[in-house]
Amino acid sequence: MENDLVEVLNSAEIPGELKSALTGYYQALEELKPALPPPFQARYTFWLEQLLKEACDANTEFHWWETMLDLIPLQFEQLGVSSRTLQEAGSQLRPLMGRHLGPYEGVSLREIGEDTVVRVCFLSDTLVEPQKYMVAPNAISLAQALVNQKAWYRAIYAGKMLVGFIMLHDNEQEAEYFLWRFMISRPCQGRGYGAQAIQRLVEYVRTRPNAMELGVSCGVGEGSPQGFYEKQGFVSTGEFDDGELVLKMSLV
Repeated sequence: MENDLVEVLNSAEIPGELKSALTGYYQALEELKPALPPPFQARYTFWLEQLLKEACDANTEFHWWETMLDLIPLQFEQLGVSSRTLQEAGSQLRPLMGRHLGPYEGVSLREIGEDTVVRVCFLSDTLVEPQKYMVAPNAISLAQALVNQKAWYRAIYAGKMLVGFIMLHDNEQEAEYFLWRFMISRPCQGRGYGAQAIQRLVEYVRTRPNAMELGVSCGVGEGSPQGFYEKQGFVSTGEFDDGELVLKMSLV
């Protein structure tokens, strides 16, 4: 597999600076892999293969490279393996990948398929304390959606980039619409993607029967998304549900 990846790099028709940065990242990762258990070595080899595919194949349907560049060193640290060299290589690679593959504009909500479901689950692993305690892992949300007929869920994209997950409690019988789960991966935060995703959700909810308001609840304190929701037009009701503050947005 390693020889195949080297061949892909050598034959890739991409800017020389990007090829050099990808080579440096590959070498840094290869130096660290022997310190890992075999299952993790296989995972990172697969992720690197996907990273190269996105960089070299203009026909790739969706991009996940920025999440990979965030996840790989984060998981090394969780395993107690120093990844400073890898992080430095990633810092050099990130802007080059962005210029080569971007821009990532225009947020859309798309159905989750067999080829994207695992990547949607991994988005949760980019979140760190205290933010990660404010939303359930995407894997849990998707499991709940399997047994709840009122769950409407989508992956959030910015252009081709998979950046987040959103799930709505969509109860048209009682005209109750509630933002159940919402997250943007850590490396993609602060770019306006979250606000645009809420706009796309509001547009959808307005098409639902007798939609008068959209609700949401959130934890309070450090890491709380309350301020973000209020900027999008949600207003605190002062009520709490299962320990979370309830906010509502009028749709009329």
